[in-house]
Amino acid sequence: MAGKKLELIGLAEIALITGVSKQVVANWRVRYADFPAPASELKSGPVWLLDDVRSWAEQRGMHLRSSAVETGNEEKERRNKMATTVALVNMKGGVGKSTLTANLGWHCAYMGNKKVLMVDLDPQFNLSQYVMGLDGYESHLNAEKPTVVEIFEEFTPSVVSEAKSKKLKSEEAICKVHQWRDASRIDLIPARLELAWTLKNPHSKEHLLRDYLDEIRGQYDLILIDCPPTESMLTTAAYLASDYLLVPVKPEFLSTIGLPLLVRSLDGFRGLYKKETPPEFAGIVFNNASNKVEHDRSRTYVKKIAQREDWYVFKNEVGYSDSYPVGARTGKPIFLTDYARSWKKAELQMVAEEFVGRIKL
Repeated sequence: MAGKKLELIGLAEIALITGVSKQVVANWRVRYADFPAPASELKSGPVWLLDDVRSWAEQRGMHLRSSAVETGNEEKERRNKMATTVALVNMKGGVGKSTLTANLGWHCAYMGNKKVLMVDLDPQFNLSQYVMGLDGYESHLNAEKPTVVEIFEEFTPSVVSEAKSKKLKSEEAICKVHQWRDASRIDLIPARLELAWTLKNPHSKEHLLRDYLDEIRGQYDLILIDCPPTESMLTTAAYLASDYLLVPVKPEFLSTIGLPLLVRSLDGFRGLYKKETPPEFAGIVFNNASNKVEHDRSRTYVKKIAQREDWYVFKNEVGYSDSYPVGARTGKPIFLTDYARSWKKAELQMVAEEFVGRIKL
């Protein structure tokens, strides 16, 4: 009986069956340590065993195309698809929302070759500093460029200054942070402290963020919104703009008290906005977690609430690492931070992959 014929494919064929560009495949070779090694290096370039590539792709949940026609149809669908929007929310500060938002955004852009927009909706602007770095953020403010404040102040009398509001062009508030040759990128709509003053005149502003994002959703695959830790007009704005909610929880008593408040917040939103479809619940992810006894008790408490509300709890967790604050100072994710432990990088990757699966990105 003859043995199975081994089929060899090059970069172009891998790009075809996975539905990406050749540049994306080249990026995979660099970014993923487990990407298959070439079976041979020919003068025309490297070639791989089809079975090796197929096995690697299937392990990552990729749908492999079987023909150029299918590839063309899916590419057309991709161009017409609007971004998936996810709000990271917890009614308690100090749970690592901004850090997780930045690292998930980076992972989806750098590892997943996605076009990612992050929106800082917190007056404390932690996400803005993390993504842009301290120097980059200060430069942005010194240049007096628009932020998320201008989105909410566009059509209403400004409480931030005496200047009259003006029409904001969709691209003006977007800061381009990183872009790669395969067109994947990270953009940011930063916040500033004056966002807190916007809340002094909150009437009829809830829909403005959604309206703004609707104009640009076709330019992105994923939009992540970092929400403030207290109930306000900004929370409602995030609910209206989002497809999913992701809830980071630090498994400590004072952090878990935000969950009952979140339940009340969502109930209130459903009651006031009966004609609006509330965002789906992507899940609760334990963040900054450890094996302390106190953390185990908090996990049990959180899981009871999750079971009662029918909320999904992530199987993977993000543990504490000194590399996260280091990354925050330099504007880098943990997997690009010098001296970060390999298992800490792996923790983030597993959470990110579970997150991508939950929102069907």
